[in-house]
Amino acid sequence: MLTIYRRHRSGCKFKGRKAKCFCPIWVQGKVHEETVRRSLDLTNWEAAQKKIREWEAHGIRSSVSLREAYERFLAQHEANGSVPDTIAKHRRLMVRAVNFLGNIPLRSISVDDISRFRESWSFAPLTTRNTIERMRAFFNFCTARGWIEKNPASPLKLPKITEVERKPYEPEELDAIQRAVEQFPNWGIYKRNTRERVRAFIAVLRWTGMRIGDAVQLSRDKVADGKITLWTQKNGVRVSMPMHPDMVMALKKIENGKYYFWSGSGQVKSAVSDWHRTIERLGKDLPFRLHAHRFRHTFATSLLSKGVPVSEVAAILGNSPGIVEKHYSQWIQARQTALEAAVKGTWN
Repeated sequence: MLTIYRRHRSGCKFKGRKAKCFCPIWVQGKVHEETVRRSLDLTNWEAAQKKIREWEAHGIRSSVSLREAYERFLAQHEANGSVPDTIAKHRRLMVRAVNFLGNIPLRSISVDDISRFRESWSFAPLTTRNTIERMRAFFNFCTARGWIEKNPASPLKLPKITEVERKPYEPEELDAIQRAVEQFPNWGIYKRNTRERVRAFIAVLRWTGMRIGDAVQLSRDKVADGKITLWTQKNGVRVSMPMHPDMVMALKKIENGKYYFWSGSGQVKSAVSDWHRTIERLGKDLPFRLHAHRFRHTFATSLLSKGVPVSEVAAILGNSPGIVEKHYSQWIQARQTALEAAVKGTWN
């Protein structure tokens, strides 16, 4: 049985255990074979009684609040070395959930509560899908610790996503991009030599398949002896590969500094946004959409069409072989067709 009482502060004029003051309420006793003596972090007597009744009915472990559980979930991500962007997305979802549902006990959250929360969103389908997946991951964390019995986010249906075609640049489009670089104004991000920086940045994207965030953080110690060591921030994968001569020449013209395309001060996210705007400015007069990630598709499809194994392409891109097969299957087939033609060519 549990007993609640107040522990009065030194300046409180009341002395009774049930006095109507704002001193903290504590609990002591035994419930479900567990000995308890601790603060309830409450000052309201009725709220304390409600919490104790819940403990006696379901046990202390099931009384974890939504915010408390989320803080533990975020702490695990930090301890496991998750990238800051991932942690920030989970934290934003926590704020939304607590604001909508209140800081209620996890056990009181129903499937209908989560459904109403999801209906309050106005996200694009892809963002909605990713947010549901993040919510499921959080509640899986809670069920694994015995705070709740079932994941209330599991029944949510994922929205249908129209897959965006992973279309590489055509050779004539790559030529047009190079001509646009030659016409790019020699001012901008670094006030001088901007054209050379843009040329080098495009070369890195084209010949390494880096994501734009990884390219922005390319440091000089990753480039040596005609090779570049790739490290993807998203997956933490490292791989070394030779550099294309155009890329070697372009990087040599960049001024000294720890990073090629970032000052090293401020947030990486801001630097990435600057480069997104620069690429948008570069492509404003082109007859097709210029986007940094299409260079990654161009690099991947070029490797696959020349017979490089899927596992090797996945290692370079910092993806799993399954992801490569899913998004670039038509070029894998083109590679297979080319290999079959080559084998048949030996029959004559």
